[in-house]
Amino acid sequence: MDLRALLEEVINIKGITSVALVSNDGFVIESATAPGQDIDLDFLGGVATSSLAASQALSEFFGKGEVSQVMVEFEEGPVLLAPIGAVSVLATIDSSQNLGRVRFQLKKYLPKLEQAAQA
Repeated sequence: MDLRALLEEVINIKGITSVALVSNDGFVIESATAPGQDIDLDFLGGVATSSLAASQALSEFFGKGEVSQVMVEFEEGPVLLAPIGAVSVLATIDSSQNLGRVRFQLKKYLPKLEQAAQA
């Protein structure tokens, strides 16, 4: 399955308002946004990868192993970033109430997204 088709499946997970595959230097490779959402994923991708870099530095400092996810929670819903190889999956979520479901469902897609990103 190609990357675009996978992202279209991911955007159908209840609670996800947008999803993007972002390079480690912050550029959006591919993205999908739920209908009615107006999210500047290019800006968000650049900023979010800075958060990931800071989290990775903390991980190295504390010796806690690899970063598997970074989540930042806002009043209007969390943003989730999951590194997969040389890229990261960025997802915006409508509400903290959906965070558990989104994390569980998204985890199933990470290997497929990593494989599609390498193709």
